[in-house]
Amino acid sequence: MQLRHNFPIFTILPPMLLQQLIERYKSARKQQYLDKPGTYRSQYAFIGTGQHSISNLYPLIHYLAVPLKRICTLHKVHAEKMALRFQQCTGTDKLDDILNDKDIKGVFVSASPDHHFNIIQQLLDAGKYVFVEKPPCHTLDKLQKLIGHPNIENCVVGLQRRFSTINRMLSPYSSKTISYSYRYLTGQYPEGDQFAELFIHPIDNIFHLFGDAEQVSVLPSRKNDRTWFLSIVHTNKVTGMLHLSTDHSWKLPGEELLINADGAILEAVYPNRLTLIEKSRALFNLPLEKIVKLPAVKKVLLDNNHFAPTVPNNNIAAQGFLGEIEYFLKITESGSPDPRYHFKRLLPTYEVFEKIKMQEKTY
Repeated sequence: MQLRHNFPIFTILPPMLLQQLIERYKSARKQQYLDKPGTYRSQYAFIGTGQHSISNLYPLIHYLAVPLKRICTLHKVHAEKMALRFQQCTGTDKLDDILNDKDIKGVFVSASPDHHFNIIQQLLDAGKYVFVEKPPCHTLDKLQKLIGHPNIENCVVGLQRRFSTINRMLSPYSSKTISYSYRYLTGQYPEGDQFAELFIHPIDNIFHLFGDAEQVSVLPSRKNDRTWFLSIVHTNKVTGMLHLSTDHSWKLPGEELLINADGAILEAVYPNRLTLIEKSRALFNLPLEKIVKLPAVKKVLLDNNHFAPTVPNNNIAAQGFLGEIEYFLKITESGSPDPRYHFKRLLPTYEVFEKIKMQEKTY
């Protein structure tokens, strides 16, 4: 009997051999996790114990078995309590304890955004590798000062969408993109800077996906200062529209990217849904779907998968937090930064911020 080419190979294996292969795969996967603590040659520190750190960063540092030596906060008792969760880790309220510790090579910074700029400068001066949560600073001139630092290649900004599952799957379509529209909608944000702390995500994301801008036009809402529309023409002639607003809801926030590409339309709903609609072919410039009754082809490339609670299906991993920390650990251990994530890649985003601020003064 001849087997079909698409017949799953595991169905023709003897049950005992199949079971052995499954057990070997499971053992190798488990061993990779168990061996993790022995792969680090450097020690690390963490600055901050805020809600974002506790919810998203510390759990991943624990999962990755990062050897934390010190945790630093303004309140020493908070640092000491957090340090209890990591072996041979101590809490401190003195930044000098990290700056002067030659054993510490990499430092995670997730403090108040107002302090990030000064902390980054001191850590880079001390020769440390730095992972800093966004924003690293609030103004373009401070960003340029940081870019001018001789050790700036050792600094990574926590912009997790760059490492998200959706972006990894969108990467092959970036060069095929014709146009896009992006909506980023949240509730009000009175506790901070809506541009540098919220809008930095979608704006940085479109530059990461589609390259630098050739032209940017800004249209603010005439009703309030919480809604903005941006029209962007990239240097590769991709054209896009951004709708940014903090005048919606935190219970039902939205971040959606619609891409019109050669042969396909892609719909991304961050952080964990991506679908592709195949465009109909044309005959002599006539769309076949208007002539022949053809089924629409819609492929679900990514969707919520909480049924199988593996690491890749975890929401923190899908959003990109895991990927950005793994990248920082990689460059700290090996010193091989990727140009796509260089600190200066933030320049186009901060230039847009400056353009928006100029428009604010106009209205």
